[in-house]
Amino acid sequence: MSKITKAKKREKRVRVPAEYTEGALHFKTGEGWKACYDGERDLYTAETFLAGYYDLYEINEEIFEELTKAMKRRDAQELIITGRHLYKSVSDRNGSYDIALDGDYALLCPWADVQKTGELWDEKLTDMAVAVFDSEKQNREQRLKNVRDEGDGF
Repeated sequence: MSKITKAKKREKRVRVPAEYTEGALHFKTGEGWKACYDGERDLYTAETFLAGYYDLYEINEEIFEELTKAMKRRDAQELIITGRHLYKSVSDRNGSYDIALDGDYALLCPWADVQKTGELWDEKLTDMAVAVFDSEKQNREQRLKNVRDEGDGF
């Protein structure tokens, strides 16, 4: 195992409190997830991560309030994924790729240490994937609005 990998593993072992605040940001953490409330922007966001998969979501206050460190990973992630999907990164046996479902993911989640594992899909490919995968339907209207505003048409 390389020194970099060992250092990363040690870094991840650092215990983070279940809830903590940094400035206007209030965080909740649990196994495989982290959620944030930005008091200045009244914005709730979350990340989920598990063995090669990383996702960012915009969530609502109800989801944020339900999240507790004592929850099982699966229960917390099932709550979080009901939010609006912002970003996806996959690194598995089938290859690595990243998808920005909302191009503003970094502005919405400046606190997140976004995992980038592969090639970022271009917007046209992302639009096609969003159209195909019904699970991303909550992003469709926003993406179409952005495309129309830019005059590219879709």
